[in-house]
Amino acid sequence: MVKQAQIPQELESVLVSTSDTLGGSVRFKGTRVPLRALLDTLDEGQGLSEFLDGWPDVTSEQAMAVIRWEQNEARKIFGLDLAS
Repeated sequence: MVKQAQIPQELESVLVSTSDTLGGSVRFKGTRVPLRALLDTLDEGQGLSEFLDGWPDVTSEQAMAVIRWEQNEARKIFGLDLAS
């Protein structure tokens, strides 16, 4: 049995994980594009535009929601002011 990933509430409109698609990997809602594709693209030093060019089913709004969430989580962890 595949364990269901826990999606943060702030990203429930953007991400989804179901055991019957991509083995339960977290993916962008309405697509078969795994979240890992965005994170790997950014880790490789490529930008958001390169990711969006390679994965046209993902909207810039979806990708930016994940990036903003990640940045805000880092701000919370390090006690920095949240972006306005």
